[in-house]
Amino acid sequence: MAAKTGHKMKLYRNTGSPDSPSWSLVDEVGDVSIPDLTRGLAELKRRASDFTKNLASLIQSIAIEFRLHNGLDETTFDAIRTNFFSGTAEEWACLSGEFGDSDTEGLRLPALVENFPFDQPLEDVAGHDVRLAVAYWETGGYELEPSWVADGVTSSTYI
Repeated sequence: MAAKTGHKMKLYRNTGSPDSPSWSLVDEVGDVSIPDLTRGLAELKRRASDFTKNLASLIQSIAIEFRLHNGLDETTFDAIRTNFFSGTAEEWACLSGEFGDSDTEGLRLPALVENFPFDQPLEDVAGHDVRLAVAYWETGGYELEPSWVADGVTSSTYI
């Protein structure tokens, strides 16, 4: 995969179901970030060693953050607003390119709208600094987990 700037990367929301997805491109947004993709560490301290060592623990709560410009994408705005006030989870994907492209990779996860503030600056575009947080979501008798998309398709190996 070659280096590329963020404006060539893609953010999607699933308007279908996890088993039969229909990925809708969300392109009327500013910067997109996954700021806290981190793993917890358990400290191993013992008298037999002068060093504290770490053991891998759980991957911490994952979030996707982006700037949604007010008034440019009514469909996405309506869905995010509705999901925020109802507490409904939806599936999202933050990818390096388009679904199906051989060099595309990124994160696919069920998410709740955690933050949806409405900023109205005097000399800039009004909008919402949206934060999506990974959600607990059961569907079809199984729990939907975050997964890594590689080569444009969802990997069977979860994060």
